[in-house]
Amino acid sequence: MSTHTNDIFNREFSRQYDAYSHKLAEITDNLHLLISLLLNTLPSQARVLCVGVGTGSEILRLAQQHPQWHFDGVDPSPDMLAVCHEKLADAGIAARCTLHEGYLRDLPVRGDYDAVLCLLVTHFIQHPQRDGIYTQMARQLKNDGRMITAEIAGDMQSPAFDEQLEMWKTMHEVASQAPRDKAEIKAQLSQRLLLLPPEQTENLIATAGFTLPQRFFQSLLIHGWTARKAP
Repeated sequence: MSTHTNDIFNREFSRQYDAYSHKLAEITDNLHLLISLLLNTLPSQARVLCVGVGTGSEILRLAQQHPQWHFDGVDPSPDMLAVCHEKLADAGIAARCTLHEGYLRDLPVRGDYDAVLCLLVTHFIQHPQRDGIYTQMARQLKNDGRMITAEIAGDMQSPAFDEQLEMWKTMHEVASQAPRDKAEIKAQLSQRLLLLPPEQTENLIATAGFTLPQRFFQSLLIHGWTARKAP
């Protein structure tokens, strides 16, 4: 992951993140259901790497379904990791989880993970090539290992983006129970995130050592892809 991420993942944000996400549970539940299906054929003692693990939602869901899987999570925010550690401990699964403070590029290259997940992270990387994060994920995987990524994506220069933004605004109004200004949301997207057209993300994945990515999920601006590490 790039160091060009915004310094917004502080203690206050970390504590509020799960509460806000819960208001959009229908979207996240569907995403995680599909992820569970994609990972259903992993070995009974699979090793899974979660990049930008945040508060650990993906680990909690998968660990409950697969009691012998082991998880590594990496995140540059100590506050997010503190919340994650508390949740893993409360769920009784901390012994199967190892958390690392830092970026993916800081981890030793193992090349033995059965799967790597990177959910709603890459759009924070302020680099048009995503600073090589897909290549870094490929290096951590076994041959034929599965990569799953989800990000906020869209072509902000397209005439169609205005209508997409209107729906995005409505979603946040429902979640926050407060009116939102579309121009302000667009400015926040431009300042905090780097949205790429979905086709550009697919090209980055395909040229990073993966098979052609398959888009398995879309909800408004949130897109999800899966691919396997190429031999």
